[in-house]
Amino acid sequence: MSNPPRKGAMTSPPIQPAKAKRAAKARRQDVGKPFPNRGRQAGDVRVSVGGVAVEVSPELEAAVRRAYEGLREPMPEEMTTTQAAAFLDVSRPFLVKLVRRGELPCRMVGKHRRIPGAALRDYRAKMFRRAKDAADEMVRLAEESGLNEVQGMVPTVR
Repeated sequence: MSNPPRKGAMTSPPIQPAKAKRAAKARRQDVGKPFPNRGRQAGDVRVSVGGVAVEVSPELEAAVRRAYEGLREPMPEEMTTTQAAAFLDVSRPFLVKLVRRGELPCRMVGKHRRIPGAALRDYRAKMFRRAKDAADEMVRLAEESGLNEVQGMVPTVR
């Protein structure tokens, strides 16, 4: 006996095979075409994975915009842990953990850490490379195993 969905829980109806095939065909036909104008402004974030245009969530769009805007600001020689965490878009405790593990250098000013800006730029580039490599690997595995084509019923989320 399954429990009914919680109040306010997101559920989605099952995708019918014919409907899924039409949707996949439409996505393939849209490859290389500009995104449909859904009230978007110039400079909005657009992402394509394996040549296929994908929608991005508002949260991802905001994170990319923060990163892009951060590139345009002059970078200080050194940053506090709070500034460095904001620059890398990670939590301050995680940043302190990176310093303690030796992944980021720092110098102490009294009891406070100062992290060189150049080291932060290098670490951010490393983070982006690793994320891109992981995304590319997921796309490759999905294409090899045929997971990019929907077949049959898709289970509902409860």
